[in-house]
Order: sequence, then C-alpha cells, then structure tokens
Amino acid sequence: MTPRERNRLRCERWRRAHGIEPRKPAQRPWLAEGIGRSTWYRRRKKARDATARQCALASMEHTFTRADAFAVQLVRDLERCAAIHAAMAAIIGEFAAPCQQGKPY
Repeated sequence: MTPRERNRLRCERWRRAHGIEPRKPAQRPWLAEGIGRSTWYRRRKKARDATARQCALASMEHTFTRADAFAVQLVRDLERCAAIHAAMAAIIGEFAAPCQQGKPY
C-alpha cells in the first residue's frame, strides 16, 4: 500500500470516528432521462422561462382588472361629488339671492 493510500484510509477512519459521513454521490437526473447534461439544463431553463412568462401575464391581467375596478369606483365618486357640488351651489344661491336684492337674511 502506498503512503498516499494509507493517508487516505487514515483520514477516512478519523472522519468516521468523529461522525462525519461520506458525501452522497451527486444526483444526475439527466442520466435517468437518457439525455446530456447541457440538454437537461437547457430544457429546464426553457420550462422555467415559460412558467415565469405565464405568471407575468397573469399578474398583468390582474393589474388591469384592478385598474378597471378603480376607474369604475372613481367615476362613481366623481358623479357623487358633482351631485353634492350642485346641491351646495343651490344652497349658496338661496343665501345669496336675498343679499343681492338688498334684503338681509
């Protein structure tokens, strides 16, 4: 046995004695699918990008829906403000009419 092998075994025994377990072998899912590593990562990226694009579109649709609802509410509020403004103008007109004729309230 060479000194290098003895040193490797000694280090391994020391690691086991201190509760350090060997690392798990790397998982290689592309082998299970029977394709190359680069192809596997490229396909995953394409699928991830497609999912992100769908999420972005759904988010945009949700934003436009909220904007439409906000616009409808804003129109309602403006109509209500216009009605209140007309009522206030009528009240002010009633108070201003006697003063213009020179009569006190």
